[in-house]
Amino acid sequence: MPLEFRKQRDGSLRNVWFGRFEINGKRFCYNLGIKIAGQRPASGSIKDEGDGAFERSRAAAQAKLDTIVEEARSRSSAAGLVEKIYEIRTGEAIRSVKIEDLAEEWDKIPRHRKPTEKYAGECRSGLMRFAAFVRHVFPKAEDLAQVTRTVARSFMEAEEKRGVTGRTWNGTLHLLRSTCSALMPAGAINPFSDTPTKETDTMFRKPFSPEELKAIVETARDDDFIRPIIVTGICTAMRRGDCCLLKWKDVDLGRQFITVKTAKTGQTVSIPIFPMLRDELLKAKADDSGLRAEDGGQGYVFPGQARMYLENSGGITWRAKKILAVALGGGDHAGEEAALPEVADEEARRRGLEYIGKLGNAEKRERMKQVFELYMDGKTTKELVAVAGVSKGSTSHYLNEVEMAIGCRVVRGRPAGGSLAALLRNDSDLLRAEREGGKRRASVRDFHSFRVTWVTLALTAGVPLELVQKVTGHKTTDIVLKHYFQPGREAFRQALNAAMPKLLTNGVLADGHQSPKDEALEIVGRLKGAKADKARLLELLGKFG
Repeated sequence: MPLEFRKQRDGSLRNVWFGRFEINGKRFCYNLGIKIAGQRPASGSIKDEGDGAFERSRAAAQAKLDTIVEEARSRSSAAGLVEKIYEIRTGEAIRSVKIEDLAEEWDKIPRHRKPTEKYAGECRSGLMRFAAFVRHVFPKAEDLAQVTRTVARSFMEAEEKRGVTGRTWNGTLHLLRSTCSALMPAGAINPFSDTPTKETDTMFRKPFSPEELKAIVETARDDDFIRPIIVTGICTAMRRGDCCLLKWKDVDLGRQFITVKTAKTGQTVSIPIFPMLRDELLKAKADDSGLRAEDGGQGYVFPGQARMYLENSGGITWRAKKILAVALGGGDHAGEEAALPEVADEEARRRGLEYIGKLGNAEKRERMKQVFELYMDGKTTKELVAVAGVSKGSTSHYLNEVEMAIGCRVVRGRPAGGSLAALLRNDSDLLRAEREGGKRRASVRDFHSFRVTWVTLALTAGVPLELVQKVTGHKTTDIVLKHYFQPGREAFRQALNAAMPKLLTNGVLADGHQSPKDEALEIVGRLKGAKADKARLLELLGKFG
């Protein structure tokens, strides 16, 4: 347990005593806070004697060092005793988790269902951000057990200063709270347990009107790649991934029903097949050659789209947004897009690499960086696919995303105003909305809006909530609804067909006849003073009050 002299950066000796000691193989060095008094030894060695004042300060420093060592050993012994008792009671030794290994250890936590790669990537990114914060601000905290409430509060305050939304802040808090709960020993105090969540300013997605849905379908009519996915989303209320990964084993064209286990919640849902979706399914069924070429034996209804979703889900989102932007923006935007400014190649490269470097998903970041750099080096799309090992669709999506993010021309040979960025820049409120907090604008019109639209239209049309829940898979606290409400499939399909908009049912009822309201509208269209028609119209309208 020696005392030490320590030097400053300029080489001069510091005027306080330092003490060094070792416990359980761990070395410690403390500033004892006692000034070195009197005259130091002429030799400069701490082993030699100084004058009286110097020796008295040495004695005081030694006494303080002895006290510190005794307390440290006592704490170490107590900790060792606690660990021994824990091991006797549980049969397991207390495992020390390094903060630097949090992301890796999070992957090993047992779960009912494997998380999606996107969600897992976001969680790893948050844990690595926490580890970097602790390493920089609290460098002495190496193990998870050394994370105190002060450390936890400091990190969450830093998150708030980043300007994230309350929802993102709460998500990070829940992640760290659950991670500590899973990885810390039983009975240990969770440093995040007493941190309250924030109130959130939720931005709800806006449903499309029937007229907007019609415009979207019309815009997507000639796009054989994204149209089937959009139609599936509109007609089923399924999420993007479930639409892309739909399999033939879940489709019953004879009974006109889809029964599928959703990826997000694991709930099995039953969805009637509307005529518009049936047309798309029949087209896909007829394309046996494409099915064999791209399916890989999985039985996907839309094999090409499934492949893109699995390789680069953002490509599906990008194509859907382009359709929405054109359909909702109308002629005012579709034909008057402003061209992106052109900058020097090196400036475009610098901006692009800066944007890519900030992406949280490391795997996507490396793929995008490789594609972008090769493209900026002059490689063609065909060469990129061969060299980088990514699909043509993913290559296009990566380059378009970079171009939109950095606000300058990247893609070669594109006509002026041909980018989604130009569409959205002409009308910044087209698909997104401002929020009070957060680093990005909220998406309020996107693929998930088809799900919101389906539910809104169904409930507005009078479809019972129980039937809607059968389609969406939303859980309910009512045990009776969950376990005993099992309506007959044909009655279920007829109820939805009778209630949903003409766009989804082609104006045809379940029995094949036209609805009275649609018949009345057709009569109005051809009225030329015929008394018989007028009488029939009055009769029909009377049914609607």
